[in-house]
Formats: sequence, structure tokens, C-alpha cells
Amino acid sequence: PESLRTAAVEGRVVMRFVVDTAGRVERGSVAVVSASHPLFAGAVAPLVPGLRFRPAEAGGRRVRQLVEMPFEFVLA
Repeated sequence: PESLRTAAVEGRVVMRFVVDTAGRVERGSVAVVSASHPLFAGAVAPLVPGLRFRPAEAGGRRVRQLVEMPFEFVLA
């Protein structure tokens, strides 16, 4: 978020969601686990459903998988 960038604030968000057997995020599964600032969570949460992944496999079959993924906001 621009206001945090201007204030030179860095941070981290951890999101939890389910990836289905097609590698897509199940929309209703997206949740914020932790965030160093609410604006960081607000920036990440809407983007997660658009992410694509390689589906997990178990026993040679694609399966749904619960994922926790960190997002870092670092100023260069």
C-alpha cells in the first residue's frame, strides 16, 4: 500500500487457503492468519483467489491441499 511505502513501513502477511485439484484457490477458503498491518492484509487478500498452483498429489492422484503462504513487503 502506498501509504505504508511512503511511511517506510515493511511487513508480512500469512494467508491460509485451499488449493483444489485443478490448482486453483477455493474462494471461500481464503483467510488471513497474521498480518503486521491491516493494510498489508487488505492488499494481499483480494489477489490470492487469482493465484494458480501445481496441484498436490497423493498416491498418484491430485488432491486438495491446505496451504499457508507468507507474503513479505520489503522496501528496496
